[in-house]
Amino acid sequence: MKKRVTSLVLSALLVASPLTSASANNDQAVTRGEFFKLVVDHLGYDAANLKVELPKDISANSPYANAAKVLKDKKIVVGFEDGTFKPNQTITPAEASSIVSRFLAIQGDATSALASTYGITFENTKILTLEKAEEIVSKALTSDKTALELLDKTTAAQNEQKSFKADATMSMEFKLKEGTPEIPGMTNGMKMNSDIVMSFNREKGLLQTITTKVPNPETNKEVEMVIDQYFVPEGIFMRMTDPNSGEDQWLDMSAAMPLSFEELMNINEDNMNMMNDLNRKYFFYRDLGKEQVNGQSQYKLGFSGKINSLEEIIGMMSSVLKDQSNTLLSDLEGMPNIEMTMDGTMMVDEKTLLPTHQMIQFEIKYGAAKDPALEMPIESIHYVMDINFSDFNNVNDIVLPEAAKNAEKFPSLEDIPEGFEQLPQPTEKQ
Repeated sequence: MKKRVTSLVLSALLVASPLTSASANNDQAVTRGEFFKLVVDHLGYDAANLKVELPKDISANSPYANAAKVLKDKKIVVGFEDGTFKPNQTITPAEASSIVSRFLAIQGDATSALASTYGITFENTKILTLEKAEEIVSKALTSDKTALELLDKTTAAQNEQKSFKADATMSMEFKLKEGTPEIPGMTNGMKMNSDIVMSFNREKGLLQTITTKVPNPETNKEVEMVIDQYFVPEGIFMRMTDPNSGEDQWLDMSAAMPLSFEELMNINEDNMNMMNDLNRKYFFYRDLGKEQVNGQSQYKLGFSGKINSLEEIIGMMSSVLKDQSNTLLSDLEGMPNIEMTMDGTMMVDEKTLLPTHQMIQFEIKYGAAKDPALEMPIESIHYVMDINFSDFNNVNDIVLPEAAKNAEKFPSLEDIPEGFEQLPQPTEKQ
């Protein structure tokens, strides 16, 4: 995708930073403002287009203004109760660790995580020296060069494949917002588990079978739903079991999708390149060495990061949406903000440079909606996905069943009348 992704700035930026000028002392205690600036300058973030207000104690002409706006916008730093950031107050190692951990989607004790994952330890727990601040940034907020090189190679290798298969398990846990009225069929902390089997062929399309198991809060019995999704030249179709008759029900979802089959297929390679670039902007990659898996040597990469807003998500898709980006943002005015954190590992075959396995954890959080009518009852959804890839260039055909040609046509989003009949509900597994 056409993106202008900011590259991570390495040690050269630290040399150029005002913190490393001739007057700086590596043993000198770093202030909160200095650390904010060091982090934001290193990551190359610019607050020019951000609408967020500055904290009360940082003026527009302050050297910390850009950093403060960026960190406030990304909710990395929220400030004190009195609306200040206290930029001239010395920063503690614990505070610096917390700031870095939010970029890396680290859960739990940030100081312990930095020590175990990045080898960053603090002899002095009261103050943070310039030398230690630079160490934190260079080790934790910089992707390994070898990891990024491998990421480029595996992206290129995947783009050369015409087809592949994947199977995955996915678990979801829902957390409802405090004070949410009772929702039929959903309880706070409810979990859903799914098995996913996918076949992809660049010319023939995509077939995805999702088997989802949900606990029924009334009977404590397991509820199962099996859905087949076809993205094929004929259109986009979904098959599911009618809860009343037990018969297959087909829906033609083509009109409800914003992109045609051809557009979806055309963006496949672009999507791979987009994800590669995004790993440089929003995620940090680590080279975890090699492992022997079933007698084969495989590279292991670790990744973690955070996307902070709905605007960033739309911006990521700008080349796919093209001139629809601004329209979509306008249509989503008043919607809850969305934050996403993600971390995981990826295994890559040393010979083919193709991915073999991914383990991903990510969490989506929903903020308050500007328009009360658009308020989401869900506070967050936590996902865990375990994905295996296979059969590269060995998926020859994906055929839409004849029964799908008589599918009920699902209207476009603009044409859905108020009170439109909902999709079938799942049946209990006997």
